[in-house]
Amino acid sequence: MQPLIRMTIGVALVLGALLLAANTLGRPPAAPASGPIAGDATRGQIVFERAGCSACHTTTTEFRVGTGMAGVLQPEGPVYPPGVNYGGLLPNGAPRTEENVAAFIRATNQGQIGIMPGRALSDQQMADLIAYLRTLTR
Repeated sequence: MQPLIRMTIGVALVLGALLLAANTLGRPPAAPASGPIAGDATRGQIVFERAGCSACHTTTTEFRVGTGMAGVLQPEGPVYPPGVNYGGLLPNGAPRTEENVAAFIRATNQGQIGIMPGRALSDQQMADLIAYLRTLTR
C-alpha cells in the first residue's frame, strides 16, 4: 500500500474516533440493556409451594413453624408470636425492603423463633416469589 493511502486511512480513522467521542460528550450514559426482573405473583405462589416455604409458613397471619407471611412486605410486617419483636426490622436486623427480604430468603438466618434455612432460588424465581409476597397483606 502506498504511504499516502495509509496516511489517509489513518487520518480518517482518527477523525472518526474524534467525531464519535465529541458526539457522546455531555450525554448521560445509556441505560443498561436489562433492568430489574419483573416478577409474576402466580408463578411466585408456585415457588412458595415448591421451594418448601409452605412447610413452615402460612400465607395468612397464622403462625406455623415460622411466621405467617401476610404483611411481610408491609411496613408493619407480619404478625409474630407473643414475646417476639424485631422492632420493625427483619429477624437479622436489616430494614424490611424487598431486596433485604430476598437476601434473607437466600441465606440461612437465626431469629428469636428459630433458624430459617436459605433457599437457592434463581433471580426469576425470587422476583416471582417477591411479587407473590407483595400480595399477602394483613
